[in-house]
Amino acid sequence: MNNHTDPEQKVMIEAPEGSVVNVDPDSDFLITVQIEEQFEDRVSADALHHLAIHVLQAEGKQGPLELGVVVTTDAEVLSPNIQYLGHDFNTDVISFSMEEEDKADGFLTPTDRPPYLGDIVISYDRAFEQAPDYGYTTPQEVANLLIHGILHLLGWDDSTDDLRAKMQARQEELLRDAAFEG
Repeated sequence: MNNHTDPEQKVMIEAPEGSVVNVDPDSDFLITVQIEEQFEDRVSADALHHLAIHVLQAEGKQGPLELGVVVTTDAEVLSPNIQYLGHDFNTDVISFSMEEEDKADGFLTPTDRPPYLGDIVISYDRAFEQAPDYGYTTPQEVANLLIHGILHLLGWDDSTDDLRAKMQARQEELLRDAAFEG
């Protein structure tokens, strides 16, 4: 575990090795961004952190809340895709809502922690492969997938062509508004 001290709040936060925890003193969001070591020089954890805050605020989400983001390999995304969704194929992004889990399992967030919105797991390999199809750089496609994951956690649905088109339009708007450079 890495321990990160927030200079503004003098709070010690325990984080998994290789992750970046940013406590933004201007927001009520605690966002943990973990990037697989081999991709750390290709996408900015700090840029993804700020993008996540932008999306949450633009969607009217009030803090405090916690969100986990992982950028990893196809193999690492495939495992939860099989285990939790029963899909034995590579995918670009998976979102796991903890709000739904909390309700279903009776799980209680400790009183000293903000509510946990969920986790988003992004395949850098898929982002690299599909970025040219959308006219994005790989970091922009990672950002697009992060936005997609957050929107799912906030209740957006893409199960029909119409809903998918609305969600895609919102993703593009949020990415454009954020002027993501990551």
